Amino acid sequence: MFIELTEALRCPGDHEEACLVCVPSVMDGRRVVRGGLGCPVCRSEFPVVDGVAWFAPPGAAPTGTAPSGLRADALHAFLDLQGAGGYVLLIGNTGEAGPALAALLPGVHVFGVNPPPSVVPSSAFSVLRSPHALPVRRASMRGVVVGSDAAGARWLAAAALALLPGLRMVVEDEGAAPPGIVPLARGAGAFVGEKRAR
Repeated sequence: MFIELTEALRCPGDHEEACLVCVPSVMDGRRVVRGGLGCPVCRSEFPVVDGVAWFAPPGAAPTGTAPSGLRADALHAFLDLQGAGGYVLLIGNTGEAGPALAALLPGVHVFGVNPPPSVVPSSAFSVLRSPHALPVRRASMRGVVVGSDAAGARWLAAAALALLPGLRMVVEDEGAAPPGIVPLARGAGAFVGEKRAR
């Protein structure tokens, strides 16, 4: 897990949002290989094992996801990000495109929540496992992509909250209607929208 990503994470517990504290024990450059994340509000602790942050007991996250039809070049075009900095979040099976998308977005850190088990973390792509809630702070993402296996109302609402105003969300479901997201395009199995500015 990219250590700077800590600033964009939150405890998935049902309480006010607070920054997590990261205590690395093994680092590889800017990547936490082993360590832990702690919540200052509820005192919950979450391990980082082999570069993966676990917001559930290791091994408890779902592992059977269908392949995504969205590829990195399409996501790059749909998100339309300009410039470096910040984070792009891929939820569910679209995480398989994460490493390739990271290569198309130099200077932007791309990470996945619950990507397919074949996706491994690297210096360019962080992996988080959180089967019950999105451990990402409100208005902290420059782009969000939601896979078909995570396109239910609960995950869409959480993803919309995580997105910065004026930026884009892509959902692998052309019928999706994320709250607070203005549709820009629908078709070929995908929805592209923009978060309303405040």
